[in-house]
Amino acid sequence: MPQLTYPLDLTNAFPGLLADLSPRNDVLSRSSEEAASFPYGTAVVAGTDPDTQVLLPAGAGADTLIGVVSHSHANEVGADDENLADPNHTLNCLHVGRIYVQLESSSPAVIAGTTGVFIRTANPAAAPADEGLGRFRGDVDGGDALTMAGGRWITSGSAGDLVVLEIDADASIS
Repeated sequence: MPQLTYPLDLTNAFPGLLADLSPRNDVLSRSSEEAASFPYGTAVVAGTDPDTQVLLPAGAGADTLIGVVSHSHANEVGADDENLADPNHTLNCLHVGRIYVQLESSSPAVIAGTTGVFIRTANPAAAPADEGLGRFRGDVDGGDALTMAGGRWITSGSAGDLVVLEIDADASIS
């Protein structure tokens, strides 16, 4: 079906979009072990086979951070008009570089140039739709999020905003 309408105001970015085309960007291909789809711009950790598989970070321990899932037009848009990373599909994971991520709606503001990057590793009891494993925020949220060492905010933002995250080669969750 042809596209018949076009928005007047186009968005400048969306979760999982690479922020630049730096030659420093390092993207790894991995297969999702998750049983359900999840949003692009989400952090993933090593799966059962760390060389080929990824999972969403879950638990209080330190996991091997693979990177952030970058957007792909290879997946079909679902009935809800969402383009999500599908289970058992190959994903592009930005291991080093800059990528757009969306802050959770309950996240405090983040400041450009700071390293206060936190990744949710436990689902809160009453989670809004935009909060879940692997999502980004600016605090520990009562222990439901762990520090991402080797990450820093490139742009500032507040709850629900798209911000640019930079990932270093030695990034980890602890």
